[in-house]
Amino acid sequence: MKKWTILAPVGLLALGAAFVLTRKKAVPAPKAAPKAQKAAPAKAPKAPVNLKTGSYSFISGFQNAATVEMTLDYDGEKFSYAVVEEDFLSYSSDSHVALLQGEDFSLQIEYAAYFTGEDFPAHCAALAEKYQSFAPVRYGSVDAVKYLEGDNLCFCVPIPEDEHSYVQVLLFKDKGNDTPLPDMAEDPDLGAILSSIRFRKV
Repeated sequence: MKKWTILAPVGLLALGAAFVLTRKKAVPAPKAAPKAQKAAPAKAPKAPVNLKTGSYSFISGFQNAATVEMTLDYDGEKFSYAVVEEDFLSYSSDSHVALLQGEDFSLQIEYAAYFTGEDFPAHCAALAEKYQSFAPVRYGSVDAVKYLEGDNLCFCVPIPEDEHSYVQVLLFKDKGNDTPLPDMAEDPDLGAILSSIRFRKV
């Protein structure tokens, strides 16, 4: 009985070890995921190789009038820029406007005066009543408002410390551009342009 008492556990241990070894062989070790399956890090948009700056100046106010200069940056490979006195993209009562023209969209930039006793908040309140599409937007550090008017996506940009004028930007979508007009407000090229707007009084 003593021999069986000693030998039986040894035999069981041997069988158990063999069973464990058999299981280890049957279950292959997990393999590392192929490199191709790893998610590639998101790439930031490339900065324009040919970055250019456009300038647009106008007189703001009647009494104590001042010259305001607006500048913006744009990709010289995608857009052309000019200040023109005729051949506007849309009618304007201004003597001159800035045109930024590209393949997917073009912009007409012009200054506008507030009505007597009006300021930018009052101007925005009037737009909100007139256009259901009215909404505030922000591009970088530039605050503006947007709304749809006919075939144009319109933006109004206030001029800091100016009680007389603001800048209106009209977006014209190219015929070959399938993006819905309201969605053009999210266009990365447009965002880069509007976020670069700067003002200074000369």
